Amino acid sequence: MSQERYDIVIVGAGAAGCVVASYLAEHTDASIALIEAGDMDRDPFIHIPAGFANILVHDRHVWKYETIPQHGKKRAYRSGKVLGGGSSINAMCYVRGQIRDFAAWQDAVGDTGKWSYEDLLPVFMAQERNDTFHDEYHGINGGLAVQLPKGINELNQYCLKAFQEYGIPYNPDYNGESQIGVSPVQSTVGNQRRCSAVDAYLRPHLASGRVTLLTGKTVVRIVVEDKRAVGIELKDNGLGRIMAAEVVLSAGAVHSPKILMHSGIGPAEQLRRHGIAVIVDSPGVGENLHDHPMVPVRAYVKGDLGYQAAAQGLGTIKAGLRYLVTKDGPASGNGIETVTHWNPSDFAADPTIQCYHAPIVLNEQLGPTGDRSGVTFELVVLQPKSRGWVRLADSDPTSMPLINPNFIGEEEDLRAAVESVRAIREVMAQESLASVIEEEMDPGPHIQSDAEIGEWVKRVVTTMWHPVGTCRMGRDERAVVDARLRVRGVDGLRVIDASIMPNITSGNTNAPTQALARHATAMLVEDLKRS
Repeated sequence: MSQERYDIVIVGAGAAGCVVASYLAEHTDASIALIEAGDMDRDPFIHIPAGFANILVHDRHVWKYETIPQHGKKRAYRSGKVLGGGSSINAMCYVRGQIRDFAAWQDAVGDTGKWSYEDLLPVFMAQERNDTFHDEYHGINGGLAVQLPKGINELNQYCLKAFQEYGIPYNPDYNGESQIGVSPVQSTVGNQRRCSAVDAYLRPHLASGRVTLLTGKTVVRIVVEDKRAVGIELKDNGLGRIMAAEVVLSAGAVHSPKILMHSGIGPAEQLRRHGIAVIVDSPGVGENLHDHPMVPVRAYVKGDLGYQAAAQGLGTIKAGLRYLVTKDGPASGNGIETVTHWNPSDFAADPTIQCYHAPIVLNEQLGPTGDRSGVTFELVVLQPKSRGWVRLADSDPTSMPLINPNFIGEEEDLRAAVESVRAIREVMAQESLASVIEEEMDPGPHIQSDAEIGEWVKRVVTTMWHPVGTCRMGRDERAVVDARLRVRGVDGLRVIDASIMPNITSGNTNAPTQALARHATAMLVEDLKRS
C-alpha cells in the first residue's frame, strides 16, 4: 500500500474544498493535499456560461446518483464530480439566503459558536467581486466574480412586469436589505466566463505548488487510530494512503456521510448490519437530508421569444460561434435572467417560494425540449419541512449509497407547492404575460383542484441539486459536528461543506457553502495556531 504524508488532507475539491485549500495556503505554512474523485476542469463547456445546460443534459462531470422511489418514481440526483464540484457545473446563480436562515444556524449552536447573518455577512463580502453593487452588503475586492445580466431578453422583461402587475415589488438586489421581490439574477460570471471556486480561489495555489492536487482518486475511508484521524485511504489502481495531522471532509452532503460511515463513524446499528466496526456511534450521520424541491410550470408563447431556438441544433452552433467571436449573445450568460422571491400568502412576509423564469420550455432533466418557444417557471419551496437520509447500500465503499431526499414528504411542503402553482397562474394572467402566452402546457388547464394539482406536483417534483444537512452542526447529542465543525468523538477530523447546514438556506446553496467554508477554515487556522 503506497503512503504519502502531508500536514492537512482535504477530501473533495468542490466549492467548499477549494475555499478550504486556498485559505489554508494563504494563512498557514502547512503542506496541503487536495483530493478529487473527478477530473480537471478542462472541458470548455464548463467555462462558457450557457455550457452548463449541455453538461447537465448529457450527465458529464457528475456522480450519477438516483434516489429511492419518490412518490413511486426514482429521481436523478446528481452532484459535481470535477475540479470545482458544483461550482463548475451549476447554473451560476448567486443567492445568499435570508437572515432567518442563519439565525436558525445560530440557534443550533447557541453560545458555542458564531454562525449568525451578522457573522457571515463580512465573509460573503470578503469573497465577492461584484460588478454593480458596492455598499454595506457587497464587496468588490474578492475572488468570486458576481454580475448582473448584461441584457435581459424580451420574454424575461414581460415576466418582470407581470410579477409587478400581480403585486410583487421590483427589487434590484435580493442579496441586500430584503430578498422580497422580482429581480435580475446575480450570477457567478466575470468577463462573460464562469467564475467557479477554482477560478475564484484555488488556481494561484496550484500554480505556486502550495496545494498538491490529486484528481481521479476516490477516498473510501478515514484512517482513525485511538479516536484520532491520521489520514485517508483512497482507491486508485489499488489502495493507497495519505497520512496527515488534520483531515477535512469536503465531499458534499452525499459523500461526506458515506465516507464517515465506511470509516466506522455513524449509526451503530447500520454500521454493524454491513459488518463495519463501530468507532463512534453517531446516529445523526446521514440523517437530516433535505433539498429544494422544484416544480416546473411550463407555457408556450407566441413567436420566437426567449432562447428556445438558440438552445438546440443549429441555434447552439450560432450562439457558440457568436460567443467565441464577440463574448456576447445567448451563450455569454446562464440564460436565466430574472427571478422572484415571495410568499404567495403574504407579499410582505419572508419569501417561501423562489421562481426562476427560464425563457425556454424545459423537460424533466431541465434540458430544452421541442421547437415551440415558451417559458418554464421553476417553482422552488425555499424552506422544506421534509427530511430524508443517506444510508449505505452495502459494505463496499465504492457502491452508490441509498438516497431518500423525501421530496414533498410533509403536507406543509405540498401546500406550499400547490399554492405557488396557483400563484403562477395568476402571474401568467397579468397583462404583460397574457399578451404573449398561447397556452399552459404543464400542469395544463385540465388540472384545477388542489387535489389534482397536488397529485401533479408529486409526479413531476424534482431537485434543484442543493442537498444539505447530513452531517449537521449543533450542540445536541445527535449533531455530527460541533460549532467549529469538528466531528464529535474523533480528533483531527472536520467536515466543511453543505452537509453541516442544520437547515437549508433560502435559495441556491453555492454561495452559502463557499462562505461557511471560509468561516470554518478561519476557525481551523485559529485552532492550529493554538496547538
